[in-house]
Amino acid sequence: MKTKHTGPPKSDDTPIKPAKASPDALKSPTQPRELSDKDRAKLKDFLNKSDKPFSVTTVPLSRKRKRASTNLLPQKDLFEERLDVNYEIKPANNWESLRRYKKFTVGSESIAVGECILVKHDDSEDPKIDTAVQWKARVLEVRALDSEHVYVRVSWLNRPEDLDTGRKAYHGKNELIPTNQMDIIDAMAVNGILKVYHWNEEDDESEMPDPEEYFWRQTYDFANTKTFSKLRSICRDQSPQNPDEMILQCPNKDCRKWMHVKCIAEDAVERAGGAEEPRTKKRKSAGAAKKKGRAKEFEMSTSCSAAAQVDSVSAEVFVAGAPKEDPAKTTEIVVTNADGEKQTENVRCLVCGEEVE
Repeated sequence: MKTKHTGPPKSDDTPIKPAKASPDALKSPTQPRELSDKDRAKLKDFLNKSDKPFSVTTVPLSRKRKRASTNLLPQKDLFEERLDVNYEIKPANNWESLRRYKKFTVGSESIAVGECILVKHDDSEDPKIDTAVQWKARVLEVRALDSEHVYVRVSWLNRPEDLDTGRKAYHGKNELIPTNQMDIIDAMAVNGILKVYHWNEEDDESEMPDPEEYFWRQTYDFANTKTFSKLRSICRDQSPQNPDEMILQCPNKDCRKWMHVKCIAEDAVERAGGAEEPRTKKRKSAGAAKKKGRAKEFEMSTSCSAAAQVDSVSAEVFVAGAPKEDPAKTTEIVVTNADGEKQTENVRCLVCGEEVE
């Protein structure tokens, strides 16, 4: 797990002010007492001495409280119940002396507790924000002394490559993995709101994330078990779906398996280059010799949904009506052999062999 360090920028930036709190906006009975001028000046001096005046430590729920640690607090509502955790902030007294708010303002954006945000990954003052390289987090708590001292407790949403396990073939381009790893950042490090969609892949009726939309479907329990929540495995290779790639479902009511279109293309290439003769509309003569040659640069057709190549044999899978930009007219597989000859075959289920139209 990569550790993120954030803090206020070194140069001037748009002021970030806590929202005005009305009695019905803040119903917490745990608001701190009003500070005396002396205590307020002392707290302000403490905050000015460090870019990161507070630290937060997570403690597994299963661990019993020690007598010396009386400041453990529970944190729930972290995307999934499995991420529930206890945490401790140091120095606790100074943190508890700050007033609590439900919202804070970044420029013209009002950001509330529970929303996801972009966090600066460095001190760059480039006005154009590159969303992809920004850190992502969820706002859990907002506290402030004044408009110049606003702090946000967050839990991180990691990109797959930010975790020790790295990015896998099934991860979508804009996939995020929520965790219960917490931090306290200066509000000046926030670059605005980020909309994050929850995709429930177990529900076939759940709308797929848009190609440019950030989403999550899996969580990582950083504090308790160091494990990921499970993803649904599909197809003959028993691997999860990449939402950026197409899958097809077998029409056989006794099968109904989902298949990666990429696996269908790979299967066609394997069969074209192996002993098993593919089910094609055009077949070679029985005495034709198999040839191997150097792999040529393969360019996938614009209406192709997935393709695979081994040596000089390639296969393209076309699905009628997809993709939208240049939709294919028929559902079929086109196999190109080492001699450049093309053969077509029907798309069939990789599990039961049923034809998929």
